[in-house]
Amino acid sequence: MHEKILWLWRYYRRHLYVLAVLILLTPVQAAIGVTIPQLFGFAVDYLNSGEVSDHFLAVWVTDAGGVFGLAPAASYGATFLIIGLVSSGLYAFVQCHRAWMNCRLEWEFRQNSFDGITTKGPDFFNRFRTGDIVTRLTDDVAEKLSWFACSGIFRLYEAILFIAFITLMMLSLDPWLTLWVAGPLPVLVFIFFKSSSALDRRYDHLQTRISRFNDVIEACFSGIRVIKAYVREVAQKRKFKLAAVDRRQAEIGAVKLTAVIESMYQYLWQIALVTVLVIGGYKVIGSGLSIGSLAAFIYYVSWLVYPMFDVGQFLVKSRQSAVSIDRLSAMEKVPLMVSDLGRERLDSNPAGQITFDRVSFAFPGSERHILDTVALEIEAGKTIGLVGRVGSGKSWLVNTIPRLVDPTGGTIRLDGLELRRFRLQDLRRVVGYVPQEAVLFSDTIRNNILLGRDEIPDDVIDWAVEVAQLKDEIAGFPRGLDTPVGTRGMMLSGGQKQRLGLARALVGRPKILILDDCTSALDSRTEAALWNRLHDVMPGLTAILITHRPGTLELVDRIYVMDDGRVVESGTHEELMVDGGQYARIYRRYQLAEAVGQV
Repeated sequence: MHEKILWLWRYYRRHLYVLAVLILLTPVQAAIGVTIPQLFGFAVDYLNSGEVSDHFLAVWVTDAGGVFGLAPAASYGATFLIIGLVSSGLYAFVQCHRAWMNCRLEWEFRQNSFDGITTKGPDFFNRFRTGDIVTRLTDDVAEKLSWFACSGIFRLYEAILFIAFITLMMLSLDPWLTLWVAGPLPVLVFIFFKSSSALDRRYDHLQTRISRFNDVIEACFSGIRVIKAYVREVAQKRKFKLAAVDRRQAEIGAVKLTAVIESMYQYLWQIALVTVLVIGGYKVIGSGLSIGSLAAFIYYVSWLVYPMFDVGQFLVKSRQSAVSIDRLSAMEKVPLMVSDLGRERLDSNPAGQITFDRVSFAFPGSERHILDTVALEIEAGKTIGLVGRVGSGKSWLVNTIPRLVDPTGGTIRLDGLELRRFRLQDLRRVVGYVPQEAVLFSDTIRNNILLGRDEIPDDVIDWAVEVAQLKDEIAGFPRGLDTPVGTRGMMLSGGQKQRLGLARALVGRPKILILDDCTSALDSRTEAALWNRLHDVMPGLTAILITHRPGTLELVDRIYVMDDGRVVESGTHEELMVDGGQYARIYRRYQLAEAVGQV
């Protein structure tokens, strides 16, 4: 519980003014409000007997009214009107601040979680599936946590104040009758302690089922073309139905338990009303209690129903929200694989010499080294090729250059300085990275190239498109660069996606260019034109290419062959072919595959 309070305080402390309004004005509103039943009782007694009660509040009201020439009945009426207006004004003021705080906290919970996710490494996304993350940022935040974080807590605060003030007022009327009214309290306390763990289990189970349901939906829509190609629609419908039924059963189970507990809190308190009517009525008959006091007592007990309901609702929502806080905290607690602690400013035009000094990389808790003491040097302005079988560590090696991951051993230096010494933003600004799989967003071609870098002029965009061999194809689109690409670029071919990814990298005018097998979907003619144009713009660029295309490998300055996370061969194309080792076998195999494909 202490951890959850500290978690919420991180957000509360940004809004001390709103907290002050809610904390200070809620008691004032409650104190003013609870005087109304007491005044109502005084008015009933005055109308019944014609005498003003000797209670200090009744005397004060009638005396104040007398100053303005008002009779006792008129004084009570005027006081009702004034208190009603003041209480309503305070209530509206407090509620407006509470509503604003609800909306603000929802935005901050979601934004803070999203900001944190963008800093996580690959291990985070191995642990949390896409649908699960979406559920935590939507259902957990909006449906379970945002209302409770302000309104839920302060409705409890308001309920406790009302219960305390009403109890004091009832004690001033009749202490013994007040004790009879308090009878259901031990039962409610018992319900609280007995139901807490059950609610935790139900809500944790529910949120897990919601995450699974969203995972199924996300996987289905993302892979819809594959599902149709393999005629798996029926199987997918069956899988969706099972996930939907699981979620429905979890929802029903949670609602049932919630309804039972909230009903107990709401309806057990009705026993107190019956008690007042029976015992209070008996005392009125025996002249032990005035009719006005009984009326005020009934009024107070009726008012207690809603605060007690709020207490019960707080019990339910607090357990629900505790589960959601745990789910958001679980994402926050995943340690960063890359920390931005560098303070060195990186010149916008570095030379581009990269040195790998016995670099190793492994995921936390894994004994397998994806990279194992890799040592190589890439001279400034040179183009090198990385070759190796699938899973040899090529992509992980280039991922360490823009610090998408940091090595767990060894150091990487840029122009003689370790990469960690540079500010992450500066480092990534000079690196152009084109991954194996082109990642496109549901936006226009222009915005997919710019990726938020609105300061880039149109002539640079046109240059990058021309170098990436996309100019003629974009000219044929109905809206040119402003043509939407569809969900994840669905309207583009595989080769167009890859070249759009290349244009995105080039438009930033990088000094280091990383191409991770980004031409695998191109035909030989388009690829030849692309490489010819790239070599015109590459002078001065340090380029790292992951490729097995024979024509490309013949053009690079040096080739490194990787196997099982190590560099096993290095040299020029001619040197490695003469050696007849692993590179020569890979080269001949792909050369044969290309020749067969052209037949």
